[in-house]
Amino acid sequence: MIARLASRLRSDRRGVAALEFALILPALVTAYFGTVELTRIVDTHRKLSHFARTLADLSGRADNPNPSASDMTALTSAAAVIMRPLDTSGLQIVVNAMGVEAIGGTLYGGVCSSWPQNATQRPALTINGTNGLPVTPAAYQFDGARYILAEVSMAYTPLVGSNLYRWIFGGRGLTFTRQIPWAERTTAEIVMPGGSACPKY
Repeated sequence: MIARLASRLRSDRRGVAALEFALILPALVTAYFGTVELTRIVDTHRKLSHFARTLADLSGRADNPNPSASDMTALTSAAAVIMRPLDTSGLQIVVNAMGVEAIGGTLYGGVCSSWPQNATQRPALTINGTNGLPVTPAAYQFDGARYILAEVSMAYTPLVGSNLYRWIFGGRGLTFTRQIPWAERTTAEIVMPGGSACPKY
Protein backbone atom coordinates (compact mmCIF):
# COMPACT_ATOMS: atom_id res chain seq x y z
CA MET A 1 0.00 0.00 0.00
CA ILE A 2 2.71 2.50 1.01
CA ALA A 3 4.88 1.43 -1.92
CA ARG A 4 1.96 2.00 -4.30
CA LEU A 5 1.32 5.50 -2.87
CA ALA A 6 4.99 6.37 -3.12
CA SER A 7 5.03 5.20 -6.75
CA ARG A 8 1.97 7.32 -7.56
CA LEU A 9 3.57 10.35 -5.83
CA ARG A 10 6.78 9.97 -7.87
CA SER A 11 4.88 9.81 -11.16
CA ASP A 12 2.36 12.60 -10.36
CA ARG A 13 3.32 15.75 -12.31
CA ARG A 14 0.44 17.97 -11.21
CA GLY A 15 1.61 21.21 -9.62
CA VAL A 16 5.14 21.01 -11.02
CA ALA A 17 4.63 24.10 -13.20
CA ALA A 18 3.20 26.06 -10.26
CA LEU A 19 6.14 25.06 -8.09
CA GLU A 20 8.67 26.04 -10.78
CA PHE A 21 6.89 29.37 -11.30
CA ALA A 22 6.90 30.04 -7.54
CA LEU A 23 10.64 29.37 -7.43
CA ILE A 24 11.49 31.62 -10.38
CA LEU A 25 9.00 34.43 -9.66
CA PRO A 26 11.27 36.36 -7.22
CA ALA A 27 14.08 36.39 -9.82
CA LEU A 28 11.68 37.63 -12.52
CA VAL A 29 10.27 40.40 -10.32
CA THR A 30 13.78 41.46 -9.26
CA ALA A 31 14.95 41.54 -12.90
CA TYR A 32 11.89 43.55 -13.97
CA PHE A 33 12.14 46.21 -11.27
CA GLY A 34 15.92 46.27 -11.59
CA THR A 35 15.58 47.06 -15.29
CA VAL A 36 12.97 49.75 -14.59
CA GLU A 37 15.15 51.36 -11.91
CA LEU A 38 18.29 51.18 -14.05
CA THR A 39 16.44 52.95 -16.87
CA ARG A 40 15.24 55.65 -14.45
CA ILE A 41 18.74 56.08 -13.01
CA VAL A 42 20.28 56.58 -16.46
CA ASP A 43 17.48 58.96 -17.49
CA THR A 44 17.77 60.99 -14.26
CA HIS A 45 21.54 61.35 -14.67
CA ARG A 46 21.12 62.41 -18.32
CA LYS A 47 18.46 64.98 -17.43
CA LEU A 48 20.54 66.38 -14.58
CA SER A 49 23.55 66.80 -16.90
CA HIS A 50 21.36 68.56 -19.47
CA PHE A 51 19.84 70.76 -16.76
CA ALA A 52 23.29 71.80 -15.46
CA ARG A 53 24.50 72.64 -19.00
CA THR A 54 21.37 74.65 -19.73
CA LEU A 55 21.61 76.55 -16.43
CA ALA A 56 25.28 77.36 -17.07
CA ASP A 57 24.48 78.45 -20.62
CA LEU A 58 21.59 80.71 -19.55
CA SER A 59 23.67 82.18 -16.72
CA GLY A 60 26.57 82.89 -19.06
CA ARG A 61 24.46 84.86 -21.50
CA ALA A 62 22.31 86.81 -19.03
CA ASP A 63 20.81 90.04 -20.34
CA ASN A 64 21.96 91.72 -17.16
CA PRO A 65 25.60 91.02 -16.16
CA ASN A 66 24.58 91.80 -12.56
CA PRO A 67 21.53 89.53 -12.16
CA SER A 68 19.38 89.73 -9.06
CA ALA A 69 18.39 86.72 -6.97
CA SER A 70 14.96 86.74 -8.65
CA ASP A 71 16.66 86.77 -12.08
CA MET A 72 18.66 83.68 -11.11
CA THR A 73 15.54 81.98 -9.74
CA ALA A 74 13.80 82.66 -13.06
CA LEU A 75 16.74 81.15 -14.99
CA THR A 76 16.67 78.09 -12.74
CA SER A 77 12.92 77.68 -13.23
CA ALA A 78 13.30 77.93 -17.00
CA ALA A 79 16.03 75.28 -17.04
CA ALA A 80 14.10 73.03 -14.63
CA VAL A 81 11.57 72.22 -17.38
CA ILE A 82 14.19 69.75 -18.63
CA MET A 83 13.82 67.71 -15.42
CA ARG A 84 10.11 66.96 -15.86
CA PRO A 85 8.44 64.80 -14.62
CA LEU A 86 11.05 64.44 -11.86
CA ASP A 87 10.61 66.33 -8.59
CA THR A 88 13.06 69.27 -8.57
CA SER A 89 12.18 70.65 -5.13
CA GLY A 90 15.28 69.01 -3.62
CA LEU A 91 17.74 70.17 -6.27
CA GLN A 92 20.86 71.74 -4.76
CA ILE A 93 22.24 74.40 -7.08
CA VAL A 94 25.25 76.70 -6.93
CA VAL A 95 26.06 78.99 -9.88
CA ASN A 96 29.55 80.46 -9.68
CA ALA A 97 31.12 83.31 -11.65
CA MET A 98 34.71 82.13 -12.02
CA GLY A 99 37.87 84.05 -12.85
CA VAL A 100 41.47 83.28 -13.74
CA GLU A 101 44.37 85.63 -13.03
CA ALA A 102 48.13 85.42 -13.40
CA ILE A 103 49.85 86.17 -10.10
CA GLY A 104 53.63 86.22 -10.20
CA GLY A 105 53.60 84.31 -13.48
CA THR A 106 51.35 81.54 -12.13
CA LEU A 107 47.69 81.15 -13.15
CA TYR A 108 45.14 80.94 -10.35
CA GLY A 109 41.47 80.23 -10.94
CA GLY A 110 38.69 80.50 -8.43
CA VAL A 111 35.26 81.74 -7.40
CA CYS A 112 34.61 85.46 -7.80
CA SER A 113 30.92 85.41 -6.83
CA SER A 114 28.36 82.71 -6.17
CA TRP A 115 24.60 82.19 -6.00
CA PRO A 116 23.06 79.18 -4.20
CA GLN A 117 19.63 77.59 -4.15
CA ASN A 118 18.99 74.92 -1.48
CA ALA A 119 22.78 74.70 -1.08
CA THR A 120 25.75 76.37 0.59
CA GLN A 121 27.19 79.39 -1.20
CA ARG A 122 30.80 79.12 -2.33
CA PRO A 123 33.01 81.68 -0.57
CA ALA A 124 34.65 84.22 -2.87
CA LEU A 125 38.28 83.52 -3.79
CA THR A 126 37.96 79.76 -3.23
CA ILE A 127 40.75 78.37 -5.41
CA ASN A 128 40.06 75.79 -8.12
CA GLY A 129 41.10 72.28 -7.17
CA THR A 130 40.21 72.81 -3.49
CA ASN A 131 37.00 72.30 -1.47
CA GLY A 132 35.40 70.16 -4.18
CA LEU A 133 35.98 72.66 -7.00
CA PRO A 134 37.33 71.16 -10.23
CA VAL A 135 40.67 72.36 -11.57
CA THR A 136 40.55 75.20 -14.09
CA PRO A 137 39.42 73.76 -17.45
CA ALA A 138 42.03 73.92 -20.22
CA ALA A 139 39.85 76.29 -22.28
CA TYR A 140 40.09 78.93 -19.53
CA GLN A 141 43.74 78.65 -18.56
CA PHE A 142 44.73 82.18 -19.52
CA ASP A 143 45.04 85.50 -17.69
CA GLY A 144 41.73 87.31 -17.39
CA ALA A 145 39.51 84.32 -18.30
CA ARG A 146 35.93 84.49 -17.04
CA TYR A 147 33.44 81.63 -17.06
CA ILE A 148 30.43 80.16 -15.26
CA LEU A 149 30.54 76.99 -13.19
CA ALA A 150 27.13 75.42 -12.55
CA GLU A 151 27.08 72.86 -9.73
CA VAL A 152 23.98 70.72 -9.34
CA SER A 153 23.24 67.89 -6.92
CA MET A 154 20.14 65.70 -6.67
CA ALA A 155 19.22 62.71 -4.52
CA TYR A 156 17.69 59.87 -6.53
CA THR A 157 14.38 58.52 -5.25
CA PRO A 158 13.76 54.93 -6.36
CA LEU A 159 10.32 53.65 -7.29
CA VAL A 160 10.76 50.56 -5.14
CA GLY A 161 13.32 49.17 -2.74
CA SER A 162 14.42 52.39 -1.02
CA ASN A 163 15.84 50.37 1.90
CA LEU A 164 17.87 48.28 -0.54
CA TYR A 165 19.24 51.45 -2.15
CA ARG A 166 20.27 52.84 1.23
CA TRP A 167 21.96 49.52 2.00
CA ILE A 168 23.90 49.65 -1.30
CA PHE A 169 24.67 53.39 -1.46
CA GLY A 170 24.77 54.26 2.26
CA GLY A 171 22.42 56.28 4.44
CA ARG A 172 22.07 59.13 1.91
CA GLY A 173 21.15 56.78 -0.92
CA LEU A 174 22.20 57.51 -4.50
CA THR A 175 23.08 61.16 -5.19
CA PHE A 176 23.99 62.61 -8.59
CA THR A 177 26.34 65.59 -8.80
CA ARG A 178 27.34 67.54 -11.91
CA GLN A 179 29.80 70.45 -12.33
CA ILE A 180 29.58 72.14 -15.73
CA PRO A 181 31.88 75.02 -16.81
CA TRP A 182 30.51 77.37 -19.48
CA ALA A 183 31.80 80.51 -21.18
CA GLU A 184 30.51 83.96 -20.26
CA ARG A 185 29.08 85.52 -23.41
CA THR A 186 28.53 89.08 -22.28
CA THR A 187 30.58 92.22 -22.88
CA ALA A 188 30.70 92.95 -19.14
CA GLU A 189 31.82 90.48 -16.48
CA ILE A 190 28.95 88.58 -14.86
CA VAL A 191 28.63 89.07 -11.10
CA MET A 192 26.28 86.86 -9.10
CA PRO A 193 23.75 88.50 -6.71
CA GLY A 194 25.41 90.09 -3.68
CA GLY A 195 28.90 89.44 -5.00
CA SER A 196 31.59 91.55 -6.58
CA ALA A 197 33.71 91.40 -9.71
CA CYS A 198 36.85 89.27 -9.90
CA PRO A 199 39.93 90.98 -8.46
CA LYS A 200 42.61 91.91 -10.99
CA TYR A 201 46.27 91.49 -10.08
